[in-house]
Amino acid sequence: MSPKLRLLHLFIVIGFLLTSACTPNSPTEIPTSIPASPTPTPASQQVTFTTPDGASLEGIVHGSGDVAVIFSVMGNCKRGWEDMADLVAQNGMTALTYQWRGCMDSGGVDEGEIQKFVDDLRGAITFMREQGAKKIILVGASLGGCASAKLTVESQADGLVVVASPAEISQWGFTVETRDMDSDIPKLFITAKEDDTVPVELTQELYNLAAGKWQTYPAPRTARIYLIRNIGVNFSKGSWILF
Repeated sequence: MSPKLRLLHLFIVIGFLLTSACTPNSPTEIPTSIPASPTPTPASQQVTFTTPDGASLEGIVHGSGDVAVIFSVMGNCKRGWEDMADLVAQNGMTALTYQWRGCMDSGGVDEGEIQKFVDDLRGAITFMREQGAKKIILVGASLGGCASAKLTVESQADGLVVVASPAEISQWGFTVETRDMDSDIPKLFITAKEDDTVPVELTQELYNLAAGKWQTYPAPRTARIYLIRNIGVNFSKGSWILF
């Protein structure tokens, strides 16, 4: 992903998260810029939580607050949410980053264990609820987006962000169904027209399952921040897809 596109995505996602954290009766317009470190980055702490089937996973909790944003990684187990988690923490929310049980210390992926990814996210959600989170926002890329979409209704999430994720993984027998996302919470889908890992059509299929009102805002691959500043959208409800 190019630096400009990454910055664009950060801008959109943090605006979305801040809005999702607000109460339904007081929607917030999307910010015109990414918050410039309003507070020093709060200290993070390593934690351990248990999945429904008894697996023990490690994660990092960033910041504190009643709103918890859970970031789920891709199927290749590469980290990449830490900067976003710090930004979330700077804005008065709690963030949790973690790895799938199928992510090995060597950097490889256990093809059998990785398929239990949905239970891994279930464990993360339960853990954050037990820590006192009153609102949960699920954010995931690729495999992480699949899990987040699958558990939207089940977890009673308050917001959903999906980055380049398909609606199904046929070889694993995994499918996201309409009922899994049948909620009027804010939902944001991000993809890129030139994505060669998860083709845009596959993310579009997942997006089409999202219930409620939706709008599409296409943007070129090298989109700049100023293309978003004047949109003036309100993310208080509905589903959007950003290319």
